[in-house]
Amino acid sequence: MKDYRRSRFFCIAALAVALVVVAIPSARGATATEVLVDKSFHITVLRTASGTLVFPDATGTTGDSATPVGTYKVTEKQANPSWHWEGKVYAPYLQDKANGLGVRWIGISLPSYGLHGTDEPFSIGKDVSHGCVRHQNADVTKAFPMIPTGTPVSIIETPVPQQTEGMVTDFLELYDLLAVMGGSH
Repeated sequence: MKDYRRSRFFCIAALAVALVVVAIPSARGATATEVLVDKSFHITVLRTASGTLVFPDATGTTGDSATPVGTYKVTEKQANPSWHWEGKVYAPYLQDKANGLGVRWIGISLPSYGLHGTDEPFSIGKDVSHGCVRHQNADVTKAFPMIPTGTPVSIIETPVPQQTEGMVTDFLELYDLLAVMGGSH
């Protein structure tokens, strides 16, 4: 059992290093040709001509709050958006930390759904939203200029074996730890 845990840790560490070292350089000046959200792995993938950039995300719960599987297009983008929720208007996140959209909003062709930042950074890696795709504010800020209006957005759900699901959870916890420590990710 000890060897299994050690090898699992090294697999997760290798994945973290790969995401940090390989994906980040491709972000400079790149334009996304496709956005892929995999609900099962809680990741958002930006495909560009020069490579791939991957960010962890949070998606919707179940029923009416599930993130809808399908193919959409980016229809609007807002930096520092106000948030209208349950009859209340929240000022942009930098003025009101209760703004659930965080620092960026990327709306898709399914009205009221989109990709955005969050005021709950430790929700990343979970099924907790009301259907939108949440990201760390730092991650959505990096992705925002790379995603033009009209970019295709595919939301998929991949069956995940239970053993793999634990590894994904461990990776997301490591990613959160890097974020808390102020590390580059």
